[in-house]
Amino acid sequence: MGTCYSQKECEGFAGTPSGTCANGFGICCVLTATCDGTISVNGTYFTSPGYPSTYSTPGTCMVEIMPPTGTCQILLEFESFNLMGPVNGDCNNDTFVVMGANAGSNIPVICGANTGQHMYIDVDHASGPYKLMATTSSLAYARNWKIKVTFLDENDPCKAPPRCLQYYKETSGSITSFNFGPEPMMLTNQQYCICFGYNPGFCDIGMNFNRLDLGNINGNCGNDYLGIGSEKLCGDFGTLTAQANATGPINLCVYSDDNNDREEEGFNVNYLMLAC
Repeated sequence: MGTCYSQKECEGFAGTPSGTCANGFGICCVLTATCDGTISVNGTYFTSPGYPSTYSTPGTCMVEIMPPTGTCQILLEFESFNLMGPVNGDCNNDTFVVMGANAGSNIPVICGANTGQHMYIDVDHASGPYKLMATTSSLAYARNWKIKVTFLDENDPCKAPPRCLQYYKETSGSITSFNFGPEPMMLTNQQYCICFGYNPGFCDIGMNFNRLDLGNINGNCGNDYLGIGSEKLCGDFGTLTAQANATGPINLCVYSDDNNDREEEGFNVNYLMLAC
């Protein structure tokens, strides 16, 4: 865990040692920031107060992010994320909000169970301030969160294509909608794209849905659907297969409106890049 620094550097960052690195010449330094803190060092975690203990204080817990010069994206990795879930898809009790991204980025407001999710935040045409804000209600719930913050510059091979909230480079993997946890429910007002990286020798992408519950079940998707090219996927399916053809970059875009009275669950899909 953590980032490899010398012991002196780790002490200067007020980090916590967690093992050794660099053949014993360095230490794995875990850097954390919580409410009213600042994140300016790569690999710092935004955590709930007292993490991993649960957190029950109502109000706003916010950190300001101060990326180094040349940063074009901020990667957020939700190593643990448990807020109170939505009511009919609306995050009207607990919320997590990202502030300061490029104009038109449409970073969704999320809540609920999102451990294992991630977000790429474009900031190359933004001047800040950049903030992460968790707002918690007075209702009793076992909340906690631990979010890793990584700064990516224009030459970083790990950066995502512009306007991709999520990015998958591996030839296979699994993807879920936000809040697809023990009690899955699709969040309202979602509008973002999931992008897939290019791997030489691979073209199309096969998608096997373990669950798709989004939009009307009569074939009229309305404003709730997954977009793959010109195709819209919606309905209520336990399993479903689809294929994205490589006539260009492949994206899976997510859309939901401001109404989830049907308590649609969202989606859970396994993808596999197919050899050309």
